[in-house]
Order: sequence, then C-alpha cells, then structure tokens
Amino acid sequence: MWIVLLPAGAQAGDPRTHDGFFLRLSAGFGYAGTKIDLGASDLEVTGATGDVNFAIGGIVAPNLALHGTILGWSASEPDVELTGVGSGELNGDVTMSALGAGVTYYFMPSNLYLSGTVGFGRLEVDLSGGPEGDTDAGLVLEFVVGKEWWTGDNWGLGLAGAVALHSIPDGDLDEDWKGTSLGLRFSATLN
Repeated sequence: MWIVLLPAGAQAGDPRTHDGFFLRLSAGFGYAGTKIDLGASDLEVTGATGDVNFAIGGIVAPNLALHGTILGWSASEPDVELTGVGSGELNGDVTMSALGAGVTYYFMPSNLYLSGTVGFGRLEVDLSGGPEGDTDAGLVLEFVVGKEWWTGDNWGLGLAGAVALHSIPDGDLDEDWKGTSLGLRFSATLN
C-alpha cells in the first residue's frame, strides 16, 4: 500500500505533476568493467554494454518517488585480460543483473532528476557453445542524473546518465568481482 502525499491544491493525476503511480522504463548503451584478484594476477573483463533500468513505485512526497528497481547490463564478446599472462576476447556474454530499492527526486520546473538504487546483483558468464556460470549475490549501487520533457499530461521522455558500482562474491573463490559501469539511456516515465 502506497501513501501518496501531494502538494497543497494538487490532485492525484493533475497534468504535468509528479504524483501518484510512478513507472520509469529506460534503456541504452554503456561500458562496464569487472575485476577479480586471483592472488598473483588480476582477471579483468571490460566491454561495451546494453544497459537497462526499470523502476516502479509511487510518489510519497512532492516530486519524490520511492520504487523497486530492476537494473543491469550485458557485454557481448568483451575483452579479457589476465595480468602478467595476456589478453584476448571472451567468446560469449557477461551479464550483471540486480534488484533493489530506489529513490528519485525531480527538480521542478526543469524536470531534472536524481535517482539512486541500492540492491543485490549477480554476474553471469555464458560462453558460446560452452559452460555457463554465475556468482553469488553481492552489493550493487547505482546513481542516475536525468532530464525529461513532458510529452503528455502524465508522460515524460528523456535522457539519463548512470554510474553503477558492484562488489559481488565469486562463489567459487574467496574474492569479490568489483567494478564500475557507465550508461547513457533513453527514458519514458509515467506518473
């Protein structure tokens, strides 16, 4: 159950205001890297990514949304480097997916927003014609800055930049995969 607070004089569903139900769908492209310490050397995976973020929740105070967030990225045939040994290309995909709780605040009337999510995520490797593997769940943090333009009474379209950090236990080793991702997304928001 969501408790919705509105500015004085505002009604839920007023045109071009942030009130009531909140749904933001965003996707784009980016760049990600993740690394694990293997003792004598580091294994690092980097590459261009497809990048997504879906948030659903409600407005709980003027221009302030609380939401559940699904986010992640996937790199196809990323670069792999083993320190002191060499580098190459992974014949497959590396994916990070996470589920978390987030908050978004809109600065009005410019419709600029800041958003943050704290959650738990996993890394998964899918080798072409080979084995798959995934990690245990670990911490994922994401920060987003965006701008939207009203395209209707309750819809906004926009652009956003995101940076995410992760620290995810390997599962088979006593070390964590640690890394950063950057994303540029197109967004559509209903509220």
